[in-house]
Amino acid sequence: MSTADESSPVEGSNSIDECELITRLDEFSSYLRVRQSLSKKTVDQHRCMVRAFLTEVELLEPEPSDAWAHKERMMDQGYSNSHINNTMKAVEYYFDYLGRGDELATSERRNLPRKRTEPNPLTADEVREILGTAKTYRDTAIFRVLVSSGIRKSELANLDIEDVNLERRRLTIHEGKGNKDRTAVISSECADAISAYLLRREDAETDALFLSRYGNRLTPNGVYQLVKRTVARTDIERNVKVHTFRATFAQRLKENGADIYRIKELLGHDDIRSTMVYLRMEPDELGREHDKYYVDY
Repeated sequence: MSTADESSPVEGSNSIDECELITRLDEFSSYLRVRQSLSKKTVDQHRCMVRAFLTEVELLEPEPSDAWAHKERMMDQGYSNSHINNTMKAVEYYFDYLGRGDELATSERRNLPRKRTEPNPLTADEVREILGTAKTYRDTAIFRVLVSSGIRKSELANLDIEDVNLERRRLTIHEGKGNKDRTAVISSECADAISAYLLRREDAETDALFLSRYGNRLTPNGVYQLVKRTVARTDIERNVKVHTFRATFAQRLKENGADIYRIKELLGHDDIRSTMVYLRMEPDELGREHDKYYVDY
C-alpha cells in the first residue's frame, strides 16, 4: 500500500492540526521501528492505516469505541477481511504506543477469518510457456528466480547485486516477511539467466539487481505488472499471480519428495501451518502415503 503525501491537507479534517498529526505519526513510526522492531515496509503500511483512522475520527487520542466503529465501517464498505485485520493491527499498535493497549476489548483485537483459496500451481508446460514468452534477459531472470526459489515479489524487488552468489546459487533475503533475513536457493538455470542479464544490465546509480525501464529499482508492483503482461501474451486463461510461482515452487518440491519441514525452511515460514496452505495432496496420493508408511497391526 502506498502512503499518501503527508504534506497535503487532510480532506475533511477540521479537528486535527496537520503539523500535530505528522508529528504524532513520526513518533508512532519511531515506536514501531525501535520498540516493535518492524520492517520499514510494515511501518509505512501501519502509518498509512493509522493516518486514515485518525483522519476519520478527527482525534489524536481516540477512544476504543472509535476503533470499533472504524472496524464496522470498513466491514460495511466491503473491505476484505485481510485489509480490515491489518488495519486493526495498526490501530492496536497505536493504542499500545499511547500506553492504552489494555483499553481495547478482546472483540476489537479478534481477527476476522481470512478467505483461504486452494493452491493452484502452474504446470510444467505453463512454466515453459511463460519463460518462452519473456521478452528480455531481465524478464527471463526474474521468472526463473520466482519459480526456482519461491521468494515473494517484495523480496525479489529488494534484492541487490551483492545479495547474489551465482557460484553457490544463493540469494540473501534481507528483512523478508516477519522482518527476518534468510537465504534462498536458486537453480543452475536461474544462475545462468541472472548472469546473462547482468552482462547486459545497464549501468545505474543503484545497487538494485533488477531495474525498471527507467533505470530505477524495480518495485513489487512492477513485478506484478510484469507477470500480468507476460501471462496475457500466453494461452494460459486462468488467473496467474506472482504468488502462483511460490505455490508452484512448493508443490514441485513436494512432488519430488521433499520433506515438508525442508519446504517450510525454503519458503521462509515460521509456522508449518503456513506451509500447508501451499501444498495440495490428492486422495490417491494420500492412499499411497498411507500404504507406504503404515505398519500393519
